[in-house]
Amino acid sequence: MTAIVPEFRVTLDLSALTGTWKNTNANSHGVVRLDIASDGDALRITANDWGSTSAHAYSADGFGSRHALAFNGTFVLNDRDVRLQANIKAGVLVIAFLTRYHDGGRSNVFTREFYYRSAP
Repeated sequence: MTAIVPEFRVTLDLSALTGTWKNTNANSHGVVRLDIASDGDALRITANDWGSTSAHAYSADGFGSRHALAFNGTFVLNDRDVRLQANIKAGVLVIAFLTRYHDGGRSNVFTREFYYRSAP
């Protein structure tokens, strides 16, 4: 006998992640600003001159929580893919950038940057 399990879907509140985020390091050679908007159940991330990409939001403060405090997404560029894995910790958006180059001449790179929410 096969058990039928009802589908359970929780819509996350994306508001903690949305807005404009600026790098805490004014001398960063990476992403200096991100604009994050809700796009249905997903996020739309815009960074540098990379255009925008869709990202998946996650709850990061417990299984029962409906607050999205983390996301992951990938920018697919001509010479590289840049995967973002991010979470909010103490009001700071912490993003790990995993860059994989396609040209064969450069090593893949891991960087981590910190962002604060910009006033509207």
